[in-house]
Amino acid sequence: MSFWQMCLLGLFLAVTQVTGQAVACPNPDMAATRQISSNGASLRLGQNRRIFAGGKAELIGCDYLGLPQVPPMMFNDAPSFTADLSGMIGLAMEIRADSDCATGMLVRTADGHWYYDDSGQGTGQPQLILRRPGRGEIMVWVGTKDGEQCRARLNLSTYSG
Repeated sequence: MSFWQMCLLGLFLAVTQVTGQAVACPNPDMAATRQISSNGASLRLGQNRRIFAGGKAELIGCDYLGLPQVPPMMFNDAPSFTADLSGMIGLAMEIRADSDCATGMLVRTADGHWYYDDSGQGTGQPQLILRRPGRGEIMVWVGTKDGEQCRARLNLSTYSG
């Protein structure tokens, strides 16, 4: 092991000891397990996909998200779902996660803005309305309070905004 590798390993171990855990954050560079490519007109009828909610990483230390407070949910590094969208001019989008377990939803739009919800449909049942989602890739992470995986259904639909 080189000197620099040893230094990086030591720094990682020091951070882990101070915080009690390694910092892991949602990573928009990672591929999602579920993906669609669609346009705004076809989403007027809605589309849904089964996903797994949960993960092992809290959002503490993920300051780049710009959220007003750290949500009490645990997420995977990779998104649960991505949608590559076109034809979105004049349309708003609703994204919701339906599940038997309490979930929270983190969304990153193509322009790099982050949104979070865990109670749009009631406690633990997230729903977000994006008034101008734009075109491009929207990434969605769905987490749980205890990090345990549970099945969920992600629903996307558009309407005139």
